[in-house]
Amino acid sequence: MIVGTTVFKLDGSPYFSPEFGRGGLAATFSADVTQVTAGLVGFTITVETRNSEDTSWTTLGTFSAITATGAPTVDLTGCKEIVRFAYSFDATDAAVAAVHFLMQSPSWRPY
Repeated sequence: MIVGTTVFKLDGSPYFSPEFGRGGLAATFSADVTQVTAGLVGFTITVETRNSEDTSWTTLGTFSAITATGAPTVDLTGCKEIVRFAYSFDATDAAVAAVHFLMQSPSWRPY
């Protein structure tokens, strides 16, 4: 069994996680990046949020650009009812750019 997710830049379109309900008004979001391709310029994880009646997503916050293995985190407040992650590569990354990572469960808390 392989634990985690591997994504490639391919045509450059972002990938999206399944949406999930918030567990609090604020949270610390974490990823565990275990492998990256050589020369990776920037892999970005954006946390998006919306209420159930909204028709579009709002950016809650963004991780710093990921260029190497590690465990980046971002602490955000103001979560709406529904949350998802958007994963994208820097425009200058080659089409073969790839990252293997595991998103951790958010550490929810009150605002």
